[in-house]
Amino acid sequence: MAGQMQAIKRRIKSIDSTRKITKAMMLVASSKLMKTRKQMDNMKPYYSQVKDTCAEILASAQGDVDSPYLVRNSVGRDVVIVISSSLGLCGGYNANIFKTVEKEVKKDDLVYVIGHKGESYMRSHTSNDLNSDYVELNSSLDFRQIVRLTNHLLDGYKNKEIKTIRIIYTEFVNNLTFTPRVVELLPVSQEDLKGEEKQGVHKQTLFEPSPEAVLDSLIPMYLQAVIYGYLIESVTSENASRRTSMENATDNADDLTEQLQLKYNQARQSAITNEVSEIIAGANAES
Repeated sequence: MAGQMQAIKRRIKSIDSTRKITKAMMLVASSKLMKTRKQMDNMKPYYSQVKDTCAEILASAQGDVDSPYLVRNSVGRDVVIVISSSLGLCGGYNANIFKTVEKEVKKDDLVYVIGHKGESYMRSHTSNDLNSDYVELNSSLDFRQIVRLTNHLLDGYKNKEIKTIRIIYTEFVNNLTFTPRVVELLPVSQEDLKGEEKQGVHKQTLFEPSPEAVLDSLIPMYLQAVIYGYLIESVTSENASRRTSMENATDNADDLTEQLQLKYNQARQSAITNEVSEIIAGANAES
């Protein structure tokens, strides 16, 4: 009986140590979540306005705009940007991304991977060509690297080395809901941009030097903002998922400790009862 009690005490101590770790990780994830969610909320109005401006240009030009970014190339490779995490313990965040990768990424696609978990998965589960130059972006959130990545992709698209560009990221719905999404970045869909145009608003706009030249400068800015926004949204989803996972782990540790404490008390009470019974039996024997 004493050995059982000691084993329960050791297990309670071990669970308590784990609980301290999960509690600390939950607090860290909560702090990071607040920071990245603020960045995400601040970023959305910017690229939404750039998108509205593109829609206005196309509407004013009545769709008669000749831009390489609006035409699908007939040659080249399909490029997919995959955003994952670099750390674990974030629930089903990475697993959901990898399921989407299995469905959407073809064998011949060139994959630009962001996040070490995604790089490890792609190398061990697929035969795709990988570009891991930007694998640290989800940790640094360096906008200069986003500009570099966007310019590199745009150059390949204009040179007809790239056919299409898609991005797989995790959409942040709320603190408990995160949905993997696939978005085609290039060619830019005129219909999608027109859908952002405000209803009932008609403007006569003059462009200098031309709508094409304005779009050629505006669309790269839009893509930079959109990719950066999707990256921040993915990191926000990662932090929210990790916070939820660590909170659940902490709650489970509390429940398990409570159950073990009950077992310890029962074992202790049983030991006391046995000792009392032995004392009474000894006293009766002497008498």
